Amino acid sequence: RLEWSLDPKHGRITALSAGNNTLLIGTASGHAIRFTVLHDKKADIHTGLKEPVYKAFIDPSGQHGIVGTEKGANVYVIATRQAAAPIKGLKNVVIESIAWNKLSVVSGAGGGGGGGGGGTGSILVGARDGSIYEVAIEDNKERSCKKLWTIDDAPMPISGIQMDVFPGQPKKFFVMAATPTRNYQFIGGPSFEALFRAYAGSRMGGFQELPGTLDRSELHFHYNSYPQGAAQRVAWLTQAGIFQGDLVFGAQNPGEKVCDQHILINYPPPLNSRTGDGGTSLPRVPLSIAASKFHYMMLFRGQFVCANRLSRAVVYDISLRNDAKRYGPFRGLASDLAQGTFWMFSDRCVFEVLIEDEERDVWELLLERGEYDASLRHCRGDKKKQDLIKSKQADHFFSKGYYKEAAKAYAATNRPFEEIALKFVNQKRPRALRTYLLLTLQGLPAVAETQLTMVGTWLTELFLDELRQLDDPPVRAGGEGNEEEGKQKRTERSDEKKRVQSEFRRFLEDQYDILDQPTTFALISSHGRSEELVHYAEVIGDRDWLIRHSLAGGRPKMALLILAKYWTRFSTGKKKKATFDADLYFKYAPHLLTHSSKIAKEMVTTLARVDRRLLDPSRLIPAFVRYDTARSAAMAASRGDGDSKEKRGNALGLGSGEHEGIRYFSMVVETGEVRDPTVHNYLVSLLVREPRDDALVKYIAKFGGDPPYDYKNALQLCYHHSKLRACCEIHKVIGEYEEAVQVALAINIQLAQLTVRYAEKSSLPEERTKRLWLLVARHVIQAERNDVKRATQKVSEILKHCSLHIEEVLPYFPDFAKIGAFKNEVVKSLESYNQKINSLKSRMDQHMETAKMIRSDIDYLRNCKAEVAETRRCDLTSELVMQRSFLYFPCGHIFLTSALTDSIIEYAQRKPRALLSGSYAAVTSKEKKFRESLEAMAKEAKDKGKASLTLINITRNEWTKIGTHECPLCGLMMVSSCHDPLIRPDESKEQQSWFI
Repeated sequence: RLEWSLDPKHGRITALSAGNNTLLIGTASGHAIRFTVLHDKKADIHTGLKEPVYKAFIDPSGQHGIVGTEKGANVYVIATRQAAAPIKGLKNVVIESIAWNKLSVVSGAGGGGGGGGGGTGSILVGARDGSIYEVAIEDNKERSCKKLWTIDDAPMPISGIQMDVFPGQPKKFFVMAATPTRNYQFIGGPSFEALFRAYAGSRMGGFQELPGTLDRSELHFHYNSYPQGAAQRVAWLTQAGIFQGDLVFGAQNPGEKVCDQHILINYPPPLNSRTGDGGTSLPRVPLSIAASKFHYMMLFRGQFVCANRLSRAVVYDISLRNDAKRYGPFRGLASDLAQGTFWMFSDRCVFEVLIEDEERDVWELLLERGEYDASLRHCRGDKKKQDLIKSKQADHFFSKGYYKEAAKAYAATNRPFEEIALKFVNQKRPRALRTYLLLTLQGLPAVAETQLTMVGTWLTELFLDELRQLDDPPVRAGGEGNEEEGKQKRTERSDEKKRVQSEFRRFLEDQYDILDQPTTFALISSHGRSEELVHYAEVIGDRDWLIRHSLAGGRPKMALLILAKYWTRFSTGKKKKATFDADLYFKYAPHLLTHSSKIAKEMVTTLARVDRRLLDPSRLIPAFVRYDTARSAAMAASRGDGDSKEKRGNALGLGSGEHEGIRYFSMVVETGEVRDPTVHNYLVSLLVREPRDDALVKYIAKFGGDPPYDYKNALQLCYHHSKLRACCEIHKVIGEYEEAVQVALAINIQLAQLTVRYAEKSSLPEERTKRLWLLVARHVIQAERNDVKRATQKVSEILKHCSLHIEEVLPYFPDFAKIGAFKNEVVKSLESYNQKINSLKSRMDQHMETAKMIRSDIDYLRNCKAEVAETRRCDLTSELVMQRSFLYFPCGHIFLTSALTDSIIEYAQRKPRALLSGSYAAVTSKEKKFRESLEAMAKEAKDKGKASLTLINITRNEWTKIGTHECPLCGLMMVSSCHDPLIRPDESKEQQSWFI
C-alpha cells in the first residue's frame, strides 16, 4: 500500500491508470492527481471538471494523460503543467478506452497520423456509443480530432482498444477493439484514417462474438519487452471467462486476423458459496483483470485471485472483505506496461501488487504441456531440470517416430549410453543410432580413449553397412507403368549413396585420430570399399599402403605421385601435412625404376627435387643397381642376345634413352655438397660403361686435384674399359704428369701438348717441365723415324712453344740426320749462350767492385775509434754510462745495455712483425726460434693490442743481440714511432702531470 491517503475533500478514488512509475488518479470530486512512485511525489491537477471522474488514462511513458466523465467532459493533462486542457473535439463523448500510439513512446513523435514533438501523436479513443476517434494533441493543444469508425448494427461501448505496429513495417498497424460481447481486428495503414477507411461502408463482419449481458469489459495486450517488442498475447474480459489469444504478426492483409488461435479461461469459483452479510452468492465475473507473463490477476468484489495462465490453477486467493472495511471497497486494477508493475485501488487507497519469483514453476508447467523449448528457457540453467526436460522431449520424439530428433535430444541427456543405443537397435533405426553416436562422440572427453575408439569403430561399421545396403539394387516392381518410378528411385538412391559417402569421408577426416588403424582397415576391407580404403589411407597419411595399392592395381604413376607429395588434401578442402619418410623412397625406388623408361625418368626427377639432407643418395645405389641390371637385360634383348622373350616383357623400354642412374647421380654431385665416396665411385662405374667418355672426362675435370672418388679404382676401370682420355685426365688432375703425357701420346700429339701446358700452369720446376716436353719430342721423333725431315719440322714447331733448346733434343735424332731444319734454332741457341756469357761477366765485375768496397770499410772500421766522456749519459734513461755496460753506435748515440734491451723488448710487444724486416731481419729471419716467437707475438698483439712474453723462449741476451743491429733513435724503430700518440694509454700519470 502506498503511504499516501486521499484528501477527504476529493471524495473517493474513481479511476486509476499507471505508466512508467507514474499513477494518474481520478476522484469523485472531478479532481485528478499525478503521483510519481519513485519519488513519492504527488501533484494535484486542476481539471475544471464538476462531475466525478469516470475514466483516467495515462500513456506508457507517463507524460500524457486524459481524464473524462460520464457526461462527456474530457480534459488532457501533461506532466509539465498543473492545469488540464479541455478536448473540444470529444465534447459530450464518453470515453471508455484509449489506445496509445506505441511509435510516440519510442520516438517521442506521433505515428500513424503523426504527432509533433512533445505531443501524444495520433491516438485512438473508444467511445460509449461504439465509435472510434483519432485524436492528436500537441503542445497542450488539440491538433485534430476525427471520427474514424462506428459500430453500425448495434450501438455498444468500445470497452477496450489496443494498437501495435507490424515488426519491420512502421506504417502498418494492427488495432483490436472490444465491446462486452464482441472483438474486432483491424489491419492497415499508412495512417489510422486509411486503416479504418478500408472497413467503412458495410457492416463489419470480421468480429468474434461471445454471449453475455455484461455492460463492461477490458482488453489488455501483453509484451515481453515494451515498447521494443511486439505484443505477444491478448486478454479480453468477458462474461464467459478470459478470452486469451496469441498474436502472430506476419503478412496479413486487411480483413485477415492477427489473433487467430485463442482459448477461453474460466473464472475460479468464490472462496465461499455464500456471503457473510446476506447469503447471496458472490459474482463470478471480476471487476477488473490484469495480465503478467504467466498469470492473470482478477479482482472480484471482496476477493483477489491470481491464476496461472498455463495450468489455469489458482496460485493466490485472498479475501479483501476486511481490507474493504478499512480502505473502502476495491474498484479496479491497473498495469504499467513500461515497468511491468501492477496496481489495485480502493475508494481511499492504492496498492501495488508485488509478484515474486513468478517463473519458479513455469518450466514444469510447460513441460507438462509439451512445450519443451520454452521449458528449457525457464529452468534457469539448472542442470538437473535441463536433463529431465531433454529426456522427456527425447522420449516424446521417440514415441512419435521422430527418431532422428530423438537421437539428437538423447545425446544431450545423461541417460545411460547402453539404454539409448539399445532403444534404436531394437527399433532397427541405424540412421538414428548413427546420429546419436556421432553426437555422443562429440561429447566424450579426450581422456576417454577406449570409449572414443569403441564408438568410432561402431560408427564406421554403421556407415559401411548403410553403404552396403545402398549398393544393393532396389526391388523392381512389375509392369511398364512403374519404369519411370523405378528410374526416379534409382536416382534418389544414387544421391543418397553419395551423401552417405560424403558423410563417411568427413567422419574419417574428423575422427581419424581416435580410430584404431588396423581395425578400421579390416572393417573397410571386409566390406570391399576400395575407394573408402584409399581415402582413409590418405587421411591417416599411410603412404606406404597407398603406394602398394597403386602398384598392385597397375598404376605406377599414381604410386609415384603419392610418393612425391608431402601432404594429403581432404575431400573437404582441408590439408594435412605429411611427414617426410625416406624409407618409402628406398623401399619402392627399385620397383618404380624398373617399371618402364617413362616411370624411371619421372622417378629420377622426383628424387632430384628432394632435399639431400632428407634423402641419402648412397642408400639409393641398390635400386639403381637393379635398374642398371634391368637396363642391360633390355639392351641385350633388343639386340636379340639369349632368351629375351621374358626380358622384353619386363623391360618396357628401359634399354632406350639416357641412363637414369647417371642422370640422377650427376645432379646429386653437381653442387659439390655430396662428398660421399660411395656415390662418386658408383657414378664413375656407370660413366666408364658409356660409349662416349665426354661426361666422364668432364666429371673428372670438375673435381680437379681433390677427387672425392677413389682415383686408383677409377684408373683401373678406365684402363679396363679403354677410356684413355679419362685415364689421362685422372693422371693430370692428381699430378702424375709424366703418366698423363704418356697416355695422351697414345691418343694424339695435340692432347699431349695440352697436358704439358696444363702442367706448366701448375708451377712445376723447369727441369720437370723440360722432361715432359722431351717426352713429347722423343715420341714425335720415334713416330716419324722413317721421315726425318717431317720429324724435324714437328720438333721445330714444338720448340717454338716450349722452353726446350735444340741441344736438348738433338741427341734423340739419328746420327745421320740432317739438321738443316734446325738452322734458326741453332742460331738462337748460340746467341742465347753468348748473352748468358756476357751477363755472367757483368755480374763478376759487380761482385769484384763490391768486394773492394767491403775491404775498404773493414780497413776503416779497424782503425775507427770514439771517445766517451766520463759524464756521458745514456740517451734513453739519462743515466751515467761509465759505471755499467753500454753500447756505442757509429751515429754517436750511446745506450746502457739494459736500457737498449728493455727498449727492444717493449717495441717487440707492440710491433713484433716490424722486427722481421729491415736491419733486424739479419738475425730474426735466419733463426727459426726468433721467427716463430715473433710470429706468435704478432698474432697476440693483433687480438689484444700488446703481446706478452710469458710463452716466448727468447733470453735477454738474445734480445740484446737483436737490438745491436740498429740504433733505436736513428733506425726503423724511431721511424715507425711517428704513428704512435705522444702519450700512450698506459702513461696516464704522465698525462696528468701536464694538466694546468
